[in-house]
Amino acid sequence: MLVIIVILALISASFLFNSQIDKLKKQIDNIYFGNFVPLITLDIVLKNYQTIIKCKKMTHNKCDITAEKIVILKNWQNYYKSYKTINERKIVNDVNKSILTSFKIDKILAYEVILKQISFLKEHEVDIAYKQRREFLIDYSNMKDYLLYNLIIIIIFSFGIIAFIIYQIIKKDNQLTILNKKYKIESITDSMTKLYNRKYFDTIFDNLPFISNANNWKSAFIMVDIDFFKQYNDTYGHDLGDETLKSVANELKTYFNKEFEYVFRLGGEEFGVVLFDTNEDILIECLEDINKRIVDLKIEHKGSKILDVVSISIGAVIYQPHSYISANKLYKIADENLYKSKQNGRNQFSL
Repeated sequence: MLVIIVILALISASFLFNSQIDKLKKQIDNIYFGNFVPLITLDIVLKNYQTIIKCKKMTHNKCDITAEKIVILKNWQNYYKSYKTINERKIVNDVNKSILTSFKIDKILAYEVILKQISFLKEHEVDIAYKQRREFLIDYSNMKDYLLYNLIIIIIFSFGIIAFIIYQIIKKDNQLTILNKKYKIESITDSMTKLYNRKYFDTIFDNLPFISNANNWKSAFIMVDIDFFKQYNDTYGHDLGDETLKSVANELKTYFNKEFEYVFRLGGEEFGVVLFDTNEDILIECLEDINKRIVDLKIEHKGSKILDVVSISIGAVIYQPHSYISANKLYKIADENLYKSKQNGRNQFSL
């Protein structure tokens, strides 16, 4: 719609300019064909009268003026029939009578009177032409300004429309970018805990051996499970169970927040952490800290058989670069270590 408006505006401008140019052309035509041509006609009449007078003087009134008379009457009639104002028509009528009478009298004196009258008409036509030329220049100047201002307005209007279109395109593009980014985030994020989801975990974890080998990094995979979470839900209900999941998830995310550290919700009360570029000492320190931090949340858990607050059990494994153990094998080892932690009394880690 906006593009159509711009096109219509430009088309309208084109018609507007053409109409003004046509108007200008008519004014020029009026000047040349309304003033210049009559001057030529009068000049022809004047010269033929001069020829008659010259011939009469040389031959003592014994001169054949038939040819000159025909030319004079023909050109005079063309001039006489042209448009004249009321005041001009009165003068032209008087001159017309004088011309017709002059040929009846056929005297040099009569012809000389006509010369003066024709000369007067020529001067009058020149004066009118001058005035019309001056008026034309004023109109032409005004028209130029009119066209220029209209052109500027159209350009500004078109620029405004184009700027608006560009703004709308950028706005839509930004909206699409935001929506696309939001979609990408949502597609890899667990809706409840806001951790990375299982789908994104599969992408990262499957590439763990390749990334570690390529960078010569030791990497770790940690599996976390909330102790006696079924009993927690049975005791406190699923709403509080969801809040506990969020609290544990937030603690994991807050703690593992460095570059190349990824925290996932694997499902239910189970979480996963992938650490790139680490070592045994750092990992052990992390596992000890996170165990303690979850207990320090002091989330009441009367259904727990080991503590009166929520705790976690952890199973972890370190991948040595270029050992070429598969991701599936690493997952199985971590899962077995998690089982050991549970078997050994929970609220602990196995590496």
